[in-house]
Amino acid sequence: MIIYVDMVCILNIVLDFILLMSVSVILTRNAKLLRIFLGSLLGGVSTLILFVNISNFFLFVLKIVLGILMVIVTFGYKNIRYTYNNLFYLLTISFSVGGILYLFMDKMIYNYLFILVGFIIVCFFYIKQIRKIKDNYSNYYHVDIYLKNNRLSFTGYLDTGNKLYDNYKHRPVILIDKKIKYHEEDIIYVPYVSLNEESILKCLKIDKIIINKHVFKNYLMGLSNKKFKIDGVNCILHSKMKGMI
Repeated sequence: MIIYVDMVCILNIVLDFILLMSVSVILTRNAKLLRIFLGSLLGGVSTLILFVNISNFFLFVLKIVLGILMVIVTFGYKNIRYTYNNLFYLLTISFSVGGILYLFMDKMIYNYLFILVGFIIVCFFYIKQIRKIKDNYSNYYHVDIYLKNNRLSFTGYLDTGNKLYDNYKHRPVILIDKKIKYHEEDIIYVPYVSLNEESILKCLKIDKIIINKHVFKNYLMGLSNKKFKIDGVNCILHSKMKGMI
């Protein structure tokens, strides 16, 4: 049987691109196409290890390490939990698709058994994770903020606990933990009180916010000094937006 290595690599790149794109859509990662391509390119080139004579255990370890590298290249690294969720969904979708393809390639009974056991395991974790998605990821949104003719893109989370307004014009305040460039003379200081502290928040007046084609104006953007603990989020939306997006 003749195997064309270049065609195998290209096919693997295409499949990895589809898998990474699926993860990006499911988890609302909004990854750029270039980063998805680079991640799939890494997965495609790694196909060459299949032609090296190594043990199955070592091959499995390499695949896990490769999966970690692929999700870091594609989605970046924020924390262990963020990376774990990306890897989990990549492996889940990969095993599901791979099992279906393998089913049509081989008819031996032990392969059916392997696929059945794998399918049960995957379904168990998938159902567990999908419940989390319904409760959590339904509040995720792609957010475009326009600031002095510059567009800034964020992954936003609608937090009903954010009821912060400025004391002067009663403008709602959304929060970001992403570093951006600004001029000190543009800063608006908004006092706030939390459970543990009373402080002053630096805010910027923004031109508009676009979420799902809905336009919001007369909002402020608060510059948070603390990283948000919500998976993959760098923007906390205001409770006023609930039911409007």
